[in-house]
Amino acid sequence: TGNKIVVDKKIAYFIGVLHSDGYIYLFNDEKRKRKQLRLGLQIGEKSIPMALEFKNILFNYFGKRVNLRKKPKQNSYVIQTSINKLASIFQKWNNYLPNEIIKNKDIFCAYLAGLIDGDGHIKIKNNTKDRLVPQCVIRIASDHELKEVKKLIKKHLNAEVHFYKDKRSKTVETCFYIS
Repeated sequence: TGNKIVVDKKIAYFIGVLHSDGYIYLFNDEKRKRKQLRLGLQIGEKSIPMALEFKNILFNYFGKRVNLRKKPKQNSYVIQTSINKLASIFQKWNNYLPNEIIKNKDIFCAYLAGLIDGDGHIKIKNNTKDRLVPQCVIRIASDHELKEVKKLIKKHLNAEVHFYKDKRSKTVETCFYIS
């Protein structure tokens, strides 16, 4: 694998999942006496299909074989792998959105699907009895305002977006409606 990966819909989805439930960390490998940069994904049971897609993309695009394993005494599952050789790619994706996601509606929507699968919630609005097509509210939870995501939802989906700050959980929800 070279250091240039084409950002298609699968990679955009992968980046969305990385931005929601994924994380990059430095692992101190005491057995080999070295530090490793690692990629992790920790999810609940309902997100297993998302994690399996993440796992397939890791294999098909990066040649990484990983296992999805249940954490002992917890109701969560985890994927972890070393990414030393791919560090520049993953660190770049961890910090900003590639141009393909910003510019292309279909690729942005794949990224948004990954974000929603990770930290999102979709609910049919109650006032749908007079509508032919039900309206859904989509909320994406984060620890900060997703300002760039808001801008791109407005641009690509022509939807109004607002932020809702939950004072108890200290999260910010990015909220928008679609039909």
